[in-house]
Amino acid sequence: MPQTYTVADLATHKSETSAWVAVHGKIYDVTSFLNDHPGGKKVLLKNCGKDATKQFDSFHNDSVLKKYGEKLYIGELAPEAKL
Repeated sequence: MPQTYTVADLATHKSETSAWVAVHGKIYDVTSFLNDHPGGKKVLLKNCGKDATKQFDSFHNDSVLKKYGEKLYIGELAPEAKL
């Protein structure tokens, strides 16, 4: 069973040393991906520590999660926390 994280847990991970993002209810640790993000790490860091589903969907399609998701996935956003 995957680890479950609250919005408060997620909010503590928004720096270059610990960068987490929620997309479609799943939590991804993108710390190791910051320097590889095609849009630059600044835009990625701006969306870390919160649910970035809307921002993600505006610029990406499902193929991005298929390519990188498994490697970066660390758990689920707690059901009561989903917006």
